[in-house]
Amino acid sequence: MTTVIPYLCVRDAAAALDFYRIAFDAVEDARWTEDDGRIVHAQFTIGEATCFVADEHPEIGVRAPSAYGGTPVSLVLRVADADATVARAVAAGATVEQAVADHPYHERRGWVVDPFGHRWAVNSRTEEVTEQELRERIGEERGSAISQHRE
Repeated sequence: MTTVIPYLCVRDAAAALDFYRIAFDAVEDARWTEDDGRIVHAQFTIGEATCFVADEHPEIGVRAPSAYGGTPVSLVLRVADADATVARAVAAGATVEQAVADHPYHERRGWVVDPFGHRWAVNSRTEEVTEQELRERIGEERGSAISQHRE
């Protein structure tokens, strides 16, 4: 079996685990802490998705997004209710980057940045659409690109 697991680096992994629990209903599965108190590795799940998180370890090149002025990576979280999840994330300390709104490709989505510098697209499906309906909504040119990627 092949899988991809995001491995997040943060400043204050214990606080990050608390944030993910409150904001995204994450469940902590494991935690290993070094003698100096830093979390060297923790595992949590959100729904069926596994994620890893650790404190910064600059001595081996493991740095949080703030060390680079932000992150070029976004995590996509598909949930039943994007509005409620974004509201929980904001109440727990996230910053709204883009308010939750309906999009023509059958999703309701908002973007938040968690207190540790990681970007999350929080999506919920609003309806099922065929590929043809999707093409009509977003334009034939962009629809052709979608088809090419699906093949």
